[in-house]
Amino acid sequence: MIEFESADRGLRIVDTLEEVEYVVDTAGVSPARASTDQFPTPVDDAVRIRTDRLSLPTVVDYHLRDADGSARRAVAGQEQSVTEPTFVEATNTPMKLYLRIEPPATISTAEAGTRISFDAPSTVLVGARSLHRRPAGTITVPETPAGVARGISLFASALKTTSPERSFPTLRGHPPLLEFGDTFDAGGFERPATGIEIQVPHDYASVFSVAPLSYYLGAAVRTGAGTPRLVAADETTLLRGDLGEAAAATLRHCFLLDCVARTAGLYPVSLQERAALADRTTIEPERWYDLPIDRRTAAYLSVPREATEDLLDWHLTADVTPAAQNAAILPFVADDLAIVRSPTPLAEQSTSAAEPDELEEFFRADDARAERRGRRSTQNAHAAADSVRSPVETDTYGHIWVGEQFPMGASKPTVDAYRRRLDRQPADDSTTTVTLVCNDEAMLEEVDEELYGFFDMLTFDVRSHHDLTKRELRSVLETETSFLHYVGHVEDEGVQCADGYLDLRTLSETGVEAFLLNGCRSYEQGQALVDAGAFGGVATLTSVSNAKATTTGRHLAHLLDAGFDFHGALDVIRRIRISRQNYVVVGDGRVTISQSDSGTPLLLTCDERGPDQVTVTYHEYPTATFNVGSMTRPYIEENGTQYLAVGEMATFTVSYERLVERLSDHRIPIVVDGELWWTNSIDLSTLRDRQ
Repeated sequence: MIEFESADRGLRIVDTLEEVEYVVDTAGVSPARASTDQFPTPVDDAVRIRTDRLSLPTVVDYHLRDADGSARRAVAGQEQSVTEPTFVEATNTPMKLYLRIEPPATISTAEAGTRISFDAPSTVLVGARSLHRRPAGTITVPETPAGVARGISLFASALKTTSPERSFPTLRGHPPLLEFGDTFDAGGFERPATGIEIQVPHDYASVFSVAPLSYYLGAAVRTGAGTPRLVAADETTLLRGDLGEAAAATLRHCFLLDCVARTAGLYPVSLQERAALADRTTIEPERWYDLPIDRRTAAYLSVPREATEDLLDWHLTADVTPAAQNAAILPFVADDLAIVRSPTPLAEQSTSAAEPDELEEFFRADDARAERRGRRSTQNAHAAADSVRSPVETDTYGHIWVGEQFPMGASKPTVDAYRRRLDRQPADDSTTTVTLVCNDEAMLEEVDEELYGFFDMLTFDVRSHHDLTKRELRSVLETETSFLHYVGHVEDEGVQCADGYLDLRTLSETGVEAFLLNGCRSYEQGQALVDAGAFGGVATLTSVSNAKATTTGRHLAHLLDAGFDFHGALDVIRRIRISRQNYVVVGDGRVTISQSDSGTPLLLTCDERGPDQVTVTYHEYPTATFNVGSMTRPYIEENGTQYLAVGEMATFTVSYERLVERLSDHRIPIVVDGELWWTNSIDLSTLRDRQ
């Protein structure tokens, strides 16, 4: 799973399961296997290297620990003298990374990273742990609301701790899977003795709505109660009104307070959310940290909700139809800590209308097809209306729909697609393979090999194909590839080829992991790729103009290459005056094809500009690897303050010169006047001239 090898730049660390890598910059080294027992926390593998200096690109913040693993301090950019054996715990690396260094040594800031120097060649132990997480087994439950509630009650068996540190994603294991059977079988799982209970009515909607809350709090779920309630340390809190909203508010409240309380424990960082909360109400992180989970939860519930409600954005909402067959998706929804709405709220029925400029622009349907479509346009509109739903919008950037038909503005996952994320097999190497297919020469502008492979730490193999026949396209789709970017026409009969149409519903299997099918109304063909074995991808719900589809395709390619998952990439698209309603994610929306060099992918929005200063807002997008609870520190700020890396994180007003100084060496998407730019390819000082 974790592999170490020499590289031109130093020591290359590869997580073959997650298909990510990281390079420790140092002079030529020859890694030798080392024992993992010497590290304070579990690591999958370790090596010993000898060097007089090394640097960690992208690691600006880190934790120093004594030889026994106890926390000494969190560090942000300051020079440190090491006078005793010390562990350096890195942040925002694609795997958990630890270095054991011997004195004398000096740790200092080097560009956008951290440098460690020794007076003479010294031995350094390097250990790494994959962030991949798998369920440990399956729970069998009767096909009743009470049976599902009993299974959900065991989700918390996957928590690696009940301390506030479980708000870190690496300390939350994946809940066990659920399946139906005649009798209950716990599969050997036991719920931690938290003393917390959630009581709900005896129906699937109520049970589904509290699944993530139950998992995070380690609460038993009991059915049969009248008004839903949460009981902790003999304190009862009624979950009034809409149960989904009440459960979501309680989860966000307790989660934020855990993030605050954990700063009094193993990770004593300066957390912005702690300071903001302290300005609003009395807080007691040190006392909270030492309480057992039931008493701590009861203490949290006595903190005014209005003090926390706008301090932490959330990342994902799951609309789950309250039907027995949808219970199997709950372990994945709980693992993502999604807000669950069940039953699924609907807006007015969508007609899946095409774009207003449809008659004026060239659309991704050939002329002959367009004429025939014109003769049956009413039939197509009715078919689209019957197959597309419009969920009520949410305040989270990620939104999934678990039910029949396809959702406007949301994604449609399947249990099988989620399982494939778990069953992802180690690659032969860490190369990300991108397959570009364009079956219409008029659309070649979209598929440029230079779209992919911007990061030095990643290896890309880009393959381009044009004007494929049905047989050739079938062969391409059966070949293993990390990402398929298709540009061309899609019709009811399938995907257009040089000699007709290939209906992807005829595929029995595919080697495609993730995809973008950028053609008109490609969602059924996209679903066929998922059914054939793909993890997930982006497809269209409507007709899309060629110009807009090309722009969207190129932007999506860049964002996916920068480490965004599909949910995050489509949220960015929404911000640049391109309708997200045109596109849908089918399969697993948390799929990534690349890694972000900052941990959680980051978007900047340019809000206000004056003669001398500019105001920018940071937006963080958690991924399945760097999930909610991760922390980050903005490049612009130098005071060491950490922020929870989710949603709209912070806004800064700085000089244009400061913005250029801090960001021009980083490849970060930035939205300016409704247009998407990248900080390493735009002269940021010209922002002043764009007023």
